[in-house]
Amino acid sequence: MGYSSPYISSALGKNVALKFIKKNQTNFEDFLDELCISIRLLSYQGIIFTYSSFIDSVDHYGLIQALAPARSLHSLIEPCVGIPEVMVNRCAIQLNKALDFMHSKDLVHRDIKPDNILLMNKECKSIKLSGFGLTQPAGTLVPAMSPIIPYMPPELCQLKVNENIALDRSVDIWALGVLLYVASTGYYPWRRALEDDPLFQRLVYWQRFVDQVPAPTHWCQFNETAQGLFHCLLSDDPKNRNLAIFNNLDFTWGVEDIPEPTEEIVVEDEFVVMGDNDHEIIVIEREEEYIVVENRGDLEYIILDDTLDESLFPSNNITMLFFMNSPTLGSEVEIG
Repeated sequence: MGYSSPYISSALGKNVALKFIKKNQTNFEDFLDELCISIRLLSYQGIIFTYSSFIDSVDHYGLIQALAPARSLHSLIEPCVGIPEVMVNRCAIQLNKALDFMHSKDLVHRDIKPDNILLMNKECKSIKLSGFGLTQPAGTLVPAMSPIIPYMPPELCQLKVNENIALDRSVDIWALGVLLYVASTGYYPWRRALEDDPLFQRLVYWQRFVDQVPAPTHWCQFNETAQGLFHCLLSDDPKNRNLAIFNNLDFTWGVEDIPEPTEEIVVEDEFVVMGDNDHEIIVIEREEEYIVVENRGDLEYIILDDTLDESLFPSNNITMLFFMNSPTLGSEVEIG
């Protein structure tokens, strides 16, 4: 919505940044709201300092802010690589505190993303939260936003035109989870948090059956402790999201040796998962001619059996598939 001019000398003899907002994209009342919220949050050091004066030109309004000499977190994130783990930890700790401060003021940021995380140094030892143009009090009715962005939680993505939802702090917690994933990996975990996005659906399925199914391949780069943190931040149920998990943030995010991807069977029918340390048994109703396997690996063999103990399963119309290794990416396994 706005853009910054980084090296502008103020009347006080300090280098400041000017954030310009086009008048055809906002109105004066909304601009003043952003200015007032920015000033209201000045007491916390993790919030970018904003001067009480502003600029009113022919085409723009302008905020005068403290200069962030190392630019934004977005400028540091290397595509498909991210940033070093120690820097991710620093961002996580500082952003948690900044959001906790905002939420204590009953305010929801609504626009947590790397562009709005300003850096006082390139090592992320001091970062500042900025970008309060969408900030509203918790409980405010907000409409659907367009376009849908990867940082938007599912409850907002699902809103239809003319629908509203009461704004909740969990919106920021979700966006923080996505931001930490992006900072760690250099790419988004999904395009949008909707049922038609298979990457998002795999996260939801994994969360609901975390003790029965392996992590999706692109989550295996995180260790179990980090995976648990993401489960908390990125719960599809807003009531389960919270920042308390950061109270004891003293762990590494990644794993030293990323394990080979395990089998992940994607089917539309209901199925039962059983197994031990050596193998996994998938039992599905035989209603479809094919199942489609979407993980890498080599399929060693399949055992088909229609003579299972009826006392264990409610239906006779089932097939048992016994996998020793994960099937080939995109392979089709005929069960008909």
